[in-house]
Amino acid sequence: MVMDQIIDDFSDNSQVFRLVPNVDYSGGISSYPLLVLQVTTFKCGGVSLGVGLQHTLGDGMSALHFINSWADIARGLSPSIAPFIDRTLLCARIPPTPTFQHVEYDPPPSMNTTSHSIPTPDDLNKPSTVSVFEVTVDQLNTLKAKPYAENGDTTKYSTYSILAAHLWRCISKARGLPNDQATKIHIPVDGRSRLKPPLPPGYFGNVIFIVSAIARAGDLQSEPFTDTTKRIHELLKQVDDEYLRSALDYIENVPDLSTLVRGPHTFQCPNLAIISWMWLPIYDADFGWGRPIWMRPANVVQEGKIFILPSPTRDGSLSLVTRLETSHMKPFKQFLYEF
Repeated sequence: MVMDQIIDDFSDNSQVFRLVPNVDYSGGISSYPLLVLQVTTFKCGGVSLGVGLQHTLGDGMSALHFINSWADIARGLSPSIAPFIDRTLLCARIPPTPTFQHVEYDPPPSMNTTSHSIPTPDDLNKPSTVSVFEVTVDQLNTLKAKPYAENGDTTKYSTYSILAAHLWRCISKARGLPNDQATKIHIPVDGRSRLKPPLPPGYFGNVIFIVSAIARAGDLQSEPFTDTTKRIHELLKQVDDEYLRSALDYIENVPDLSTLVRGPHTFQCPNLAIISWMWLPIYDADFGWGRPIWMRPANVVQEGKIFILPSPTRDGSLSLVTRLETSHMKPFKQFLYEF
């Protein structure tokens, strides 16, 4: 096999999953490896490094800190930033005093049902598939221009807020959600710079907080694009030190932490999660052969998840690695490119 076959076919039928060691999850969390690594060589001369990191140990920023430091050492350099390991920085306050309503920890909305349409196991486990969609700089600029075009809104919205609003609307439409159906968007946020004081450079751990918003599908389809963008913008704007400390306090007060565990039920239709890797240094690991030419999650195992990745050429374009129900993927592609 040559590398082009892997890069060109990132789907359920591809062999990408073979580039990362298989892990047996049947024994419970205490048996999970913290880190698995696999080097694969190709006939074309290319080399792949497959990495699996236990998310309880570290988030994406920590994983890339490790990988990029490893690459520096391989080239005879010292790591530019030493790891900082002190989990007490994320302890709850004494006593824990949540000050916000943390809807992100509430159970996700399920599909509306009536007495005549009780969901079956097949309804809850519908086939899904992975596709990758490219969004060009021109297409992003077209989306960014919509708030001003609609009502003269001059607010400087982030690329994430603009794109997440568009995706939330497109996915709800592609899923054919009824107007009164509640849909919940989950947004991972890196707390490092939002905490006060900010965490030290090189903090190694998981500092990802999830924030969420809920809307009715009919509202997302009928309201101006600007209003959906504002939903995302205002949600992220409130995530400051007090909000994050409140979240830590909320978790401290939960008697059974297993109730907070997220899984396929969290993100599947009618809900979604939009994970941004736009600002992660995913193309900086130079082991002596130059920068990576390609980097992706090895798989997206849960329906309703979208990863936003930057271009390896740094031209400003983005890739959307997306898992949706199979019947929803074609209409999603159509709506995605309708600006």
